[in-house]
Amino acid sequence: MRRLRGATTLGGVLVATALAGCTSGDSASSFLVAPGKYVLYNCTQLAEAAETNSKRQRELEMLMTKAGPNSGGALVSSIAYEPEYAQLRGEMNELRKTAADKNCKFVPAAGSPAGRTSDTIVR
Repeated sequence: MRRLRGATTLGGVLVATALAGCTSGDSASSFLVAPGKYVLYNCTQLAEAAETNSKRQRELEMLMTKAGPNSGGALVSSIAYEPEYAQLRGEMNELRKTAADKNCKFVPAAGSPAGRTSDTIVR
């Protein structure tokens, strides 16, 4: 019985560590998105998806800020918000790539405030 608890605890720690690593960079967040997910979208659909994605990213940033920097808030953020936030960042990267391949000019650029959300909130 004791061995089972120890293995379960160790497994939980490993999963938490892996998830924390997924939110640390764009390459890791793109791992959460299927390549070519938006290949069948036209420019209008890409723009709508990018706008929806940006709005949700801003909502999550506000929720993470509201949760606060204390340990309880950080725990809530890491469990409830950061996995979705990382996935949205990966999707936005895929949207930008697909838009560039199709010569669409309206998807937020990587350097613009609307296209690239602040990393300081996640850290």
